[in-house]
Amino acid sequence: MADRSTAHDYACMVCGETLAYSDKSSEHVCDYCRLEFTSTIHCPNGHFVCDECHSADALDLLRRMAEGDSSTSPRNLLEAAFKHSSFTFHGPEHHSLVPAALLIAMKNLGIKRPNGELVTYEMILEGIRRGSKIPGGYCGTAGNCGACVGAGIAVALFLGSTPTKGPERLSAHRATIAALEKVTDGLIRCCKRSSLYGIAAAIEILRNEHQVDLGPEPEFGSCENWERNRDCARNACVYFPT
Repeated sequence: MADRSTAHDYACMVCGETLAYSDKSSEHVCDYCRLEFTSTIHCPNGHFVCDECHSADALDLLRRMAEGDSSTSPRNLLEAAFKHSSFTFHGPEHHSLVPAALLIAMKNLGIKRPNGELVTYEMILEGIRRGSKIPGGYCGTAGNCGACVGAGIAVALFLGSTPTKGPERLSAHRATIAALEKVTDGLIRCCKRSSLYGIAAAIEILRNEHQVDLGPEPEFGSCENWERNRDCARNACVYFPT
């Protein structure tokens, strides 16, 4: 079995090789848990890491941040996670990071939900759980982006949205749509860029539709992670430092 302590920050967590992406699924055995999965993503050297094993340590970090991090800035919470060794450069853990960062900030600010209740630790855990259900590679295989859905998850939890609550459901959809409008920039995937888009969209929707102030949206030209990205779009990306 592979040792998680030697996992690579970028690409294949086992050997560091650039991952292969296909438009067709195939069967693979996870190098960590040894269970069999169907996926469109694999390592050319024969390695495979399932979403649960890929995200395990990162999701544990988010749970610890939900309990103890005192930051009131979604952007600062993103950057703290980005810099932690448990977060690889790309991966499905970012789908949970976006709702976690937004909800942790709301909890620490003491913001009341429309029903008068505060955002709780349990709500943040639910946001992490919902984000973790979005598969890796979703941005390329489903016409959607997990980090953008994360914006909708945060707004849905804040509003108490369900399938039978029209206005709340609409606002959560608008958050995801706003994030997707930002992410449709024609560039290949970057989980850091998509996470910034996700919190930017949610901050905007919460401010304009629900009078919730989570501070400024991430500034263009403010990326702190571009040097770690082998495929960085550089000047084509709005967050690339200029």
